[in-house]
Amino acid sequence: MKEKKNNYLAINKTGLSIKWLTIASLVYLLIYTEAGQIVTAFSELWAPILYLVIVCFLALGVKIFYKTDRVFIKLPKEGKVKILTIIFCIMLMALYFLMNLITSWVQVFNLMPEMMWSSICVALAAGIGEEFLCRVTLFNLFTKIFENKQYVLLWSSIFSSVLFGLFHLINLGHGAAIDATFQQVYYATAIGLAFSYLHIFTNRIWPCILMHFLLDLQPNIANMNAEASPWGPILIIFGIVIIVSIICIYTFNKRINKIENEKRQID
Repeated sequence: MKEKKNNYLAINKTGLSIKWLTIASLVYLLIYTEAGQIVTAFSELWAPILYLVIVCFLALGVKIFYKTDRVFIKLPKEGKVKILTIIFCIMLMALYFLMNLITSWVQVFNLMPEMMWSSICVALAAGIGEEFLCRVTLFNLFTKIFENKQYVLLWSSIFSSVLFGLFHLINLGHGAAIDATFQQVYYATAIGLAFSYLHIFTNRIWPCILMHFLLDLQPNIANMNAEASPWGPILIIFGIVIIVSIICIYTFNKRINKIENEKRQID
């Protein structure tokens, strides 16, 4: 017997099918990736600004087409999951501290005005563009694919985050080192899972955009030729992020299942 659909998901209110969600995701990905190439014809001053404008209009188009950028129609109460959420937030703050991001932010604001605004525009465009790609278009696509599964949020988070990580393989085509690129794939997947839970427990996309923006706000944000770091610390630190994020998503999903089952019994 086919299980009942998870009708608490916001995407189910839009009436979009898997076919249209797939097409929308592919169109978004194509425009987003090509936008960076299009603006290279403009001056270094205007290119980042134009790129940000294109990405903002693209994100707005997605929100209009999807009619939502949320996970739930109405955010359920967390209950005991709130303790895990607090642990998750502490972990996220510790991650940003370990990555020494504060130093990067200070360096950005000490740049020449043109370079500073360029870094801000590119980081903000990446935050908006990639979060709408992975936490809205792809996440919603997988929620439709797995809508009859018990742990739809967990599976959607895993698949959309893995794809988010694999997208970074494109850097190989821009001359990035193999080791550095595979490290990006690994930690981008971990961060994707963390941002997926952030999207789930806030039921808002803007916290993900903000955290992504702060993550990318670096003086060399436009440079794809990142250098490889020792694998040991990366495997441990981001391995912890993966484990904690998956536990949080699983537990939240389990609580929602319990709430929905109680509602069905009452009905």
